[in-house]
Amino acid sequence: MNIIELVRQILTDYPEMERFTNNIHVDFTDNEKESDFGLSSTGDEKIREDVLGNQVRRHSFMLYAINQAYNDYERLSNSSFLLELSYWLESIEEGEYEIEVTINGKTRTGKLKSISCANAMLFAVPTEDINDGVMYQVQVYAEYTLEGE
Repeated sequence: MNIIELVRQILTDYPEMERFTNNIHVDFTDNEKESDFGLSSTGDEKIREDVLGNQVRRHSFMLYAINQAYNDYERLSNSSFLLELSYWLESIEEGEYEIEVTINGKTRTGKLKSISCANAMLFAVPTEDINDGVMYQVQVYAEYTLEGE
């Protein structure tokens, strides 16, 4: 499972996810559906590499969430959910999840080191009518290792 598949699976496994949605798309959010999530990959970078070729990498994502936000109660509930999700993601233990990728035809394995979140905020009103729901945005960063060849 590569890092994109893994982060999507971890988000799906969040015990409180049913409070918000059960549907997490990749690179797509359905603006017409209330309670919809989209996980967009925004880049992967090598942080460091040792002499044996072992790497530490960081992958960044944007998580978009559509939900009802007609009144203060709903907006507070949505923001609280995103805060709790951030806390839960950051509590994942290093090495708890394994990663497998193919680079230049060679399979490399690794482990998830950490996940962190930033800038959870109301991002847009897709239909320009708050009664139809709003879109929240959360930046997610996953740091992981890959073993050398």
